[in-house]
This record gives sequence, C-alpha cells and structure tokens, in this order.
Amino acid sequence: MAAIIRDVEQKDFTELRSLMLENAARQDLGVYRLPTVEKLAIDCLKSQPPKFNCLICEEGDRIVGYAIYSFGYSTWMARVLNIDDFHTQPHCEYEVKYKLLKRLVEIAIEKDCKRTAWTSPALDHNEFWTKQGAVDVTVTEAWHQCS
Repeated sequence: MAAIIRDVEQKDFTELRSLMLENAARQDLGVYRLPTVEKLAIDCLKSQPPKFNCLICEEGDRIVGYAIYSFGYSTWMARVLNIDDFHTQPHCEYEVKYKLLKRLVEIAIEKDCKRTAWTSPALDHNEFWTKQGAVDVTVTEAWHQCS
C-alpha cells in the first residue's frame, strides 16, 4: 500500500500521541513531559500562529510516521525550518522517512527557509540522513546544541 503524506488533522492526535510514546520508549526518554492529546491538538491546530506543525504518513487507515516541525529565525540565514521530532515505524522506515523529508524540504522552499535543521540522537537515522546529503555540523563546524 502506498504511503501518503498529509497535514495532521484533529482526528489524528490520539494515534499520533501513541507513536510519540513509541518513539520515546525506543530512545529511552520516558514520557513524563509528553503533552496530552488535547494539548497537542490545541497547540498545533488552534494556536495562532501554531506552536508546531505536523506531517503524518498514512498507509491505509494507519499512521506509520510523523514529523513535527516549526519555523525559527537565524541571524545568519533568516527563516529556518526546525524539525523537532521525526519518527517512523520500523516496517516502513526508509520509504516513509524519505517521503516525510521530501515534503519537509518542499515546505522549507515554499516558505523561503534558508536552512532545515534538526537534532538526531546518535542511535537514530544517521545513515539515512547522510544518504540524503545532510551534514553533521557538530563535526564539520563544531556547533553544539545545548539544552
């Protein structure tokens, strides 16, 4: 079945939160800070401007991946698209990741973003990202993101 990328809708937040829990467990992050279904829906669909945007990947009637992103501003580059969370179920990983990333790049171009950025845990996606042309600026430019 073909994977379809689309914007999240109100009906998706329960399933989306379940995938977020799955992703947190996979990365051993715990869930104590994960927003409720209601908070996610309000922050994404009702806040003006939205606190975050979300793409989902759907196969049939199941969500098999998602990307959460927002827009920021860089002193050196102007508008940037920041990917906060990017998760796919293992059985469809490459195709879904590729389609999600492709759509994010299209959005970045449409919105005149000069950079697309994200933070990726060491265990996560590195081979996928580098195959798509991503550069780890922690290594190449000695930048570190602190939290």
